[in-house]
Amino acid sequence: MAKTKIADGSEVYWDGLHYDASNRHYQDDLGFYADEARKARGPVLELACGTGRLTIPLKEKGADITGLDMAAPMLKRAREKAAAAGLKLPFVRGDARKFSLKRRFGLIFMAFNSMQHLAGREDLEGLFSRVARHLAPGGRFIFDVFNPEPRIFTRDPEELLPVAYYDDPRGGGKILLNERYSYDKASQVSRISWYYRREKDGRTLKKSLNLRCFFPEELLALVHYNGFRVLSRYGDFRRRRFAASSMKQVLVCVPRSAPCF
Repeated sequence: MAKTKIADGSEVYWDGLHYDASNRHYQDDLGFYADEARKARGPVLELACGTGRLTIPLKEKGADITGLDMAAPMLKRAREKAAAAGLKLPFVRGDARKFSLKRRFGLIFMAFNSMQHLAGREDLEGLFSRVARHLAPGGRFIFDVFNPEPRIFTRDPEELLPVAYYDDPRGGGKILLNERYSYDKASQVSRISWYYRREKDGRTLKKSLNLRCFFPEELLALVHYNGFRVLSRYGDFRRRRFAASSMKQVLVCVPRSAPCF
């Protein structure tokens, strides 16, 4: 595996082919975001779109959608996939905390726990500010994050657990992806190391992944104090009510200035 160093985003986004191969079975959220895109009053923007895992099928379903991401290897893969599908789809390199586009959107969404890459208060303020500036009247902001599971925080930081097992997209046989995990209580950040081990020759590549944990009441306060209100809060993509046992927090938000219906 070629070692690629990137300065944009978490290290696990080093290679779009490996990202797609390790996530190839995940489609839990596609139906949900497709429904929301159909209901949108205007164009759609996906923040942290990655390789277009959602952006491309939503375009195929008729959405007027733009993808934005800051990881160049992911955008390269997204553009290749869109071209192969014969789609004209704008993929923009940009930072969700600072982006400026010359249009407004009926739906802006940030899927697959991507908001958890924003650990600091100023990072989150920047995100909500940019979203508010780019929402059309009546537009919605939707995102999903994990519901923290405290038992995971006490994992042995030396324990190595399997995460994925997939065909090497560059022909090196199978890749075994293992994970080490530790929790930083001061910053509420899960500090994760992923080890990509190629079975053919045992070569292993280590990449980091840091995810901020948002506790449920904290998340509601974060939305409120950044000028938004929550229309709906779900515990999964089947729109079941959020509960203590929910693995996900899926929030549908609008600016607080928006009229109530």
